[in-house]
Amino acid sequence: MQKYLEIFELLQEYITQYNRLMNQQKIDKYTCPLILQYRSEIQEIIAFIDENKDDISFNLYQEFQKIIQNLQEYDNKLVQLLPEIKRMINLNHYRTKYPKDHWWWYL
Repeated sequence: MQKYLEIFELLQEYITQYNRLMNQQKIDKYTCPLILQYRSEIQEIIAFIDENKDDISFNLYQEFQKIIQNLQEYDNKLVQLLPEIKRMINLNHYRTKYPKDHWWWYL
């Protein structure tokens, strides 16, 4: 159970950083890949939790649902930022590293 608590803490940290980066006054060529990489890390944790949800207590899984409840709102911000991100970095360079379900690399 401790492993899942640590994973949830990491997920919260990544979501906080993801949101913080997107809400900066100005993004640059260094923060653009970080935004997308944080989103990919978040997705990997979500997939891991979904694959192991039978091993997670109901209360802990509810906590997970609370943690990710704002993710759609953050993803909407990401969609708005993507044109600017595409102007700053070459997404093709990163696409080979990420699966297609990490849609933010492929828009």
